Amino acid sequence: MPPSPTPTTTPAETGFDPLVFWIQYRSKILLLAGLFAVALTVFALSEYIRQRTNSSAQQLFGAANTADGYREVIAKYSGTISAGNAHLMLAEKLRQEGKLDESTATLRTFIEKYPKHPLLSGAWTSIAANLEAQGKADEALSTYQKVSTSYANSFSAPAALMAQARLLEVKGKTEEARRIFEQVMTQYQENAAAQQAAQEVRRLKK
Repeated sequence: MPPSPTPTTTPAETGFDPLVFWIQYRSKILLLAGLFAVALTVFALSEYIRQRTNSSAQQLFGAANTADGYREVIAKYSGTISAGNAHLMLAEKLRQEGKLDESTATLRTFIEKYPKHPLLSGAWTSIAANLEAQGKADEALSTYQKVSTSYANSFSAPAALMAQARLLEVKGKTEEARRIFEQVMTQYQENAAAQQAAQEVRRLKK
C-alpha cells in the first residue's frame, strides 16, 4: 500500500499587514493621535497668547516715560523682554532722581529675573556707577571688574575698564591705570573708548 502523502503546510505570513496592525493597535493609535492633537492645540494657543502679551507689553512700554509707567509694565507683563527693559528704564529714572539705593535694588531685581537679557552687562555697569556716585569706590571697582571679565565681549566692557582705570588713578595706582588704558587700546581697537584710552596714556606719560 503506497504511503499516504504528507500534508503540506502553508508558510506563515511574515510581511507587515497594515489592516492587522490597525485592528490590533487601533485604540492606542487613536489615543496617541488625540494626545498629539491636544498638545498642538495647547502649543498654538500658548504661542498666540505669548505673542499677544508681548505685543501689548511692547505698546505699553513704548508709551511709558515716567517711573510709574515703567512700574506698570513690570507689574502687568512680568517675564517679558519689555518688562526687563522697563526695569532698566525705571532704574535710570530713579538714578536721575537721586534715589541710588532704589535704582540699585531695581537693577539687582532685573539681574535676578532676567539672567539671559542682552543688556545684563549694562545693568551691572549701572550698579557700579551708582556705587561710585555714593562714594563706595572699592565696591564700584570690583563691580566694574566683574563686567570687564565676565562680559568681556559686551558693549559695556570697554566702559567698565575705563572706569576701573579712573578709580585706580584716584587711588594713586597710576601704573595699574595706565596698563588698563593700554588694554583698552589693544583689545577694543574698533571702539571709541580706544581713542580716549590713548589720550589718557599720553596724559599719564607727561
